[in-house]
Amino acid sequence: MEFTETHLRYLLAIYSIARLERDVCSTSIARYLKVSGASVSRMLRVLMEKQWIVKKRYGKIYLTDQGFLLARDFDRKMKMLEQRIPMMQLPYEKEEAEELAFAMAAVLLRREQAACDGETCPASCKAE
Repeated sequence: MEFTETHLRYLLAIYSIARLERDVCSTSIARYLKVSGASVSRMLRVLMEKQWIVKKRYGKIYLTDQGFLLARDFDRKMKMLEQRIPMMQLPYEKEEAEELAFAMAAVLLRREQAACDGETCPASCKAE
């Protein structure tokens, strides 16, 4: 399964919003990511093609099982890295450390996907 950091940003946004609100819609995603509605619409089409989300009646957006597992795995990696980066005593501000954690988590997820042999895979690999 191929993904970009932009795919991960949108999946993580949907995952995060869904944990706080009952319904996720394109407006809440645009607000969360501070992007235009047109950008959200384009990316939602891509995520639907990849079968990571479904868009229901009245514009409600849900993660598929595969999308949920990918977002959850990425979120866990990010949170773990966000906790460990300050321990490294690197000269990063909080926002910079969050971006670094995001980039590192994306690399880790890509490596896991590439190394996945079908038996000893993380949950996000098995969802394919």
